[in-house]
Amino acid sequence: MLSLRLAIFAGVFGITLSGLFWLLGNLGEPELLRSKQAVVVKGCDPIENENAARICPQLFCQKYLLDTKAVPLRYRFIVTTDQHSGSEHSIGGIARPFVAGKGNDPTLNFSCELTNGKVVSGTAAPADTPPRPASATL
Repeated sequence: MLSLRLAIFAGVFGITLSGLFWLLGNLGEPELLRSKQAVVVKGCDPIENENAARICPQLFCQKYLLDTKAVPLRYRFIVTTDQHSGSEHSIGGIARPFVAGKGNDPTLNFSCELTNGKVVSGTAAPADTPPRPASATL
């Protein structure tokens, strides 16, 4: 009976420990965390690998648009344009609600301009209006 309890305890401990290491492994992955109180970009300070170098500017753009309330929190982003030249970086795409509901939540076109990894401007407009570069808002 004691060996059965020990086996059960060891099994539960092993599963818990593997889950903990899985969570610790994901802490460094770039991701956008949202709540009603704050929007936070994690895994991008400092940018440590090629994947982060590719994804982090997109996350900074999304955070800027959410912080300025150009795009509602309940929207997801689909990046369709990601171009950079030297220290300049242009990102654009569409934003849609996570869940298509009965409301009149329009699909939005968005664009951001980054310089040296910092967002300098960003815009979002309903998809039925012609897109306008973010730099035109300066």
